[in-house]
Amino acid sequence: MEKVEEKKVVEEKKEEKKVVEQKVEQKKIEEKKPVKKEFDPNQLSFLPKEVAPPRQENNKGLDNQTRRDIDELYGEEFGDLGTAEKDFIRNNLRDIGRITQKYLEYPQVAAYLGQDGTNAVEFYLHPNGDITDLKIIIGSEYKMLDDNTLKTIQIAYKDYPRPKTKTLIRIRVRYYLGGN
Repeated sequence: MEKVEEKKVVEEKKEEKKVVEQKVEQKKIEEKKPVKKEFDPNQLSFLPKEVAPPRQENNKGLDNQTRRDIDELYGEEFGDLGTAEKDFIRNNLRDIGRITQKYLEYPQVAAYLGQDGTNAVEFYLHPNGDITDLKIIIGSEYKMLDDNTLKTIQIAYKDYPRPKTKTLIRIRVRYYLGGN
């Protein structure tokens, strides 16, 4: 018993030593100073270089799921939205999904029939908290699940954060039975 524990302690110390060595090596790499290039007049060019357009960093700081949802559900249309709408979506889409999830109940008959899937809805969220034009934009293949999503949104929207301007909201709702 003691030999097994001693082996574990020795292995743990070896692992700690490896981690420390990796950190030291990484620090050495970071400490290397950039090499200055010598000026070469033959490398001068007065022709404009082809420059890639600056990458939009507006999505910086977004979690991967929100970024993916914006890309997949809004696509290029996201660029057509106003600044206030984009900011609201970036800052609140995840919360709207979580609030919806809190109210979501799996329809018993759908669960019994083994129905699962993902759908997506869109609606306009207004500054007074109302929603309009609620509809399924990607069906789950099961009417029962799609109808349940619409019903859930009609209950949950009262708790959604309110935008400063009428904002198009698109969210995905997933029904998963698990166990497989």
